[in-house]
Amino acid sequence: GIPAEARRVGLVGAAVTDHPEIRAIVRGVVDGGREVGISSLRADKLDDELVGLLARGGYRTLTVAADGVSERMRRVVERSTTERHLLRTAELAAAHKLPTVKIYMMVGVPGETDADVDELVALSRELAAIHPRVAYGLAPFVAKRNTPLDGAAFAGIDVVEARLARLKKGLAAARLGGKVEVRPTSARWAWVEYMLAQGERRAGLAVIDAQRAGGSFAAYRKAFAAHGVEPTGPR
Repeated sequence: GIPAEARRVGLVGAAVTDHPEIRAIVRGVVDGGREVGISSLRADKLDDELVGLLARGGYRTLTVAADGVSERMRRVVERSTTERHLLRTAELAAAHKLPTVKIYMMVGVPGETDADVDELVALSRELAAIHPRVAYGLAPFVAKRNTPLDGAAFAGIDVVEARLARLKKGLAAARLGGKVEVRPTSARWAWVEYMLAQGERRAGLAVIDAQRAGGSFAAYRKAFAAHGVEPTGPR
C-alpha cells in the first residue's frame, strides 16, 4: 500500500501507460488526495479520462515522446506515435488547462534530411493553434547496443547543430517563437555519449583520463584519440 504520509506518488516503468489498469491506479492515487507522477506517457495511449486524472493529480506539463521529427523518422525508429496522436495530446492538454505540452524528439536519426525538419515546422503551426505553449525536448540520436539501430553512425555535431538552427529559423519565420520553445541537448556531449555507447573497453580507460584532465569536451576528445577509441558497430 501507499504510506499514509506520502503526498506524491510516482509510477515508474518502461511503459507505464501500457498497464491495463493504469486509469484505475491513477484514480486511486488522486482520489486519496495525493499528487501523481508517471515516468513515461505514450501519446497514442492518452485519452480524456487519463489526462483529466493527471490534471487532478497536479500535472502542469503533459510530456510525451515523438522520437522522430517527422512521420518517416518515427517509422525508422519503430515508434507507433503519429501526428494525429501529437495533435490529440495538445487538444487534451488544452481541454484540461495544463499549461505546457512537452514533446521529446531525436535529431539526426539515420536517413533524416532537412525536409523532415521542415515537416516539424509545419506540425508546429498546427500544435500552436491548439495549445498556447509547446516545448520540444530535442536530443541528438545516439545508437545504443542491442537496439534495432545498433551500429548506426552519429550524424555529426555540425549536422545536428545545422538541423536545430533550421528548426529555429523555420519557427521564427512562422512567427511561432513565443509559442513553440526548442530545448536542445548538446550535440558535442551526444557525440561523447555515442563514442562510449559504440566504443569498446578502451573507451572506459579514456573516461578515466578525461575526468582526470577536468572532464571537458576537449579532454574527452583528446582521451578518445590517445586510446584509439573508435565505434566498433554491433556485437
